[in-house]
Amino acid sequence: MKSRAVLAIFVIAVTLVCRAFAADKPKAAVQTNAPAVVATTAAKTDEVVARVNGTEIKRKELDAAVQAFTFQMARRGRPLPPGQGATVERDILDELIGRELLREEGSKHIPADIDKKVQEQIDQVTTQVGGEEQLKKTLTDTGITPDEYAKRVRDNIIIREAIESVVDKEVKIAPEEVRAFYDKNPDQFKQPETVRASHVLIRCTSTATDEVKKEKRTQIDSVRALVKSGEKFADVAKKFSEDLGSAPNGGDLGFFGRGQMVPEFDAAAFSLKTNEISDVITTQYGYHVLLVTDRKPAQTVPFDQVKVDLAQFLKQRKGNDITRDQVASLRKAAKIEILVPEPPAAPVVETAPVQAPTK
Repeated sequence: MKSRAVLAIFVIAVTLVCRAFAADKPKAAVQTNAPAVVATTAAKTDEVVARVNGTEIKRKELDAAVQAFTFQMARRGRPLPPGQGATVERDILDELIGRELLREEGSKHIPADIDKKVQEQIDQVTTQVGGEEQLKKTLTDTGITPDEYAKRVRDNIIIREAIESVVDKEVKIAPEEVRAFYDKNPDQFKQPETVRASHVLIRCTSTATDEVKKEKRTQIDSVRALVKSGEKFADVAKKFSEDLGSAPNGGDLGFFGRGQMVPEFDAAAFSLKTNEISDVITTQYGYHVLLVTDRKPAQTVPFDQVKVDLAQFLKQRKGNDITRDQVASLRKAAKIEILVPEPPAAPVVETAPVQAPTK
């Protein structure tokens, strides 16, 4: 399985791990089967898994990238098949090798404002994960120091800007090309019904004692009474919600479609009228009070609304091809040592040919 995502996923694995943690913050009701990040032993994390022109890629960097990829796939409902771990690891190592080749190339033209951009990136991720202490904890869990993280952010920016410079020069997307893609792929622009909701969460695990559950239930009942009596929902959420991601935004979770939240939350959100306060909802995260603030019916998104983003998507798609070609060229001229064994060959499974559907 080739991930073919030099930029899209692995340019800085730790940032993705941090953002994966952050993604659980604003959407406390999002359902995920993602595994927890587990720190490996110091001896293993310092193991060198590859060298690229003398630069070492260590086990902890590879592990962080694998964890990030696994988390992302699980969140999309596509957990890795059993027995594919070694193959996925090797594919990701190839991506990290490509990343290092791009970093070396980009280091020939470092942006003048690199330090400013590094700090802006770190500040953004810090906010997303819920503050400096949470960021430090996440980095500790992944076995990466703040200095190492800052260096990876810096490398990421160098890589990104170097590739963007090449793509901007070589890739041009004509308006007719954008329109043609839209017309030929109508299903991709069908938008299901979505709702925008805010919530207040009082956390309570299913294993809590009856006494704790009673106390937490009393808290959420008091919260609901406040908003029913006329208190602004956003003010109540900011003051009482234990969802650290959404509370600063007045509990706002943004728009989401069916199936993106855990079942109990999903059912309530799509059954409420706009501006209606829910009853207390119990999920695996605890107790919620929910307010639907807006909704959008199912529709086909008009061309004018997507043409800018669609042009960027087409440009990125062509840019990915250019990036792969560039990495392949750099790889030919590089000295690369891979210090982990080849994954076992996947067994060949005999299958009957698939018959094309009849019209």
